Amino acid sequence: MSDVVTVHLKPKHDRRVANGHPWVFSNEIAEGVKDLPAGGVVDVMSAKGKFLGRGYGNPNSLIAVRILSRRRKEDINAPWFYAQRMREALELRQAVYPGRKSMRLVYSEGDLLPGLIIDRYDDVLSVQIGTLGMEVRKDALRQAIEEVYGPRAAVLRNDSPVRSLEGLERTRGVWFGDCPDEVTFDEFGVKFTASTLGGQKTGHFFDQIDNKRWAAPLMKGRTVLDVYANTGGWALHGLAAGATHATVVDSDEANAERALANAEANGFGGKLTAWGTEGKKTLQKMVVEGQRFGCVVLDPPAFAKQRKAAGSALRGYQEINALGLTLTEAGGYFFTSSCSFHVHEDRFLEAVHKAARECGRRIQMIHRGEQASDHPVLPAVPETRYLKSFAFRVGMDA
Repeated sequence: MSDVVTVHLKPKHDRRVANGHPWVFSNEIAEGVKDLPAGGVVDVMSAKGKFLGRGYGNPNSLIAVRILSRRRKEDINAPWFYAQRMREALELRQAVYPGRKSMRLVYSEGDLLPGLIIDRYDDVLSVQIGTLGMEVRKDALRQAIEEVYGPRAAVLRNDSPVRSLEGLERTRGVWFGDCPDEVTFDEFGVKFTASTLGGQKTGHFFDQIDNKRWAAPLMKGRTVLDVYANTGGWALHGLAAGATHATVVDSDEANAERALANAEANGFGGKLTAWGTEGKKTLQKMVVEGQRFGCVVLDPPAFAKQRKAAGSALRGYQEINALGLTLTEAGGYFFTSSCSFHVHEDRFLEAVHKAARECGRRIQMIHRGEQASDHPVLPAVPETRYLKSFAFRVGMDA
């Protein structure tokens, strides 16, 4: 193993890390931050000299060390270390989703592999490396991936903004293998086609699948409006459950076109309309036109990327939820979500409640959901729990 650098935390700055959080911020380290090895191995000690964990460092990042192991002699440069973590992650997915082939295989901190995300689309992997420490171990990661998952191919979708914070280039490209331009996969009986290198993030959003499956039966016999729809996941699961028609809205025209193609592939051609238009403006237009839907789904991107944006995000959530509730028929169902970590659940619910009062709707919460089980949450790491999703039955104001 390469040389190991040891850092000590400042007094009273070690409790969070000692309790299991893997992030060590630069201002928590007593001295030597600028001497940290770029991506190299770092042992983290308390101010009193107690070993807290071993991870990798980045002297130029606000998160100066990310802990990978609580074992002092762990070889975090070895491919077998990553293979073992990947096996543990795979065993969890096989237990909670037996027989499922396409899902999130590795969820960064949630699977004790900070800086690494892996999604699987049948036999093709979409990999996102977000930190310098994982980037310098890319060869070890590839060896572990091939050993544990044996994919046909893997792509690197390394264009997340977090890479810039780590001093890394943002790129996309085929990593290894015979990679097709598109891959078709099954999501609990609904077919989807994803572009291996196109689309957002890793290509498909798996985190809402448990909420979609819960909601789909309520859409039977109803019309569905799916806004911020990406490639139409909520709408397609609704159609599979017996919805009469679905309208999807996404600001990316390519996503709208793919939603139409997905509908055709599932035999729902003619039952789905797709609009490549901005969500809020489209909602406003539909309200003016007096449109109504039996079910309305709002699943927007994060409105607050930073804590200081939480206030404006809440105002934005209230605005779109008031529009969505206005478009929901009396006796219909309204599904709304926030993936903004910095917007707390109680504040988000308060925004929805204010929206209901604003537009004269009575709402009854009938389901509270969060991210799917292939996005496991670590209680010691609140950042691993980001998704808030709620279902409401909607009535006119009493």
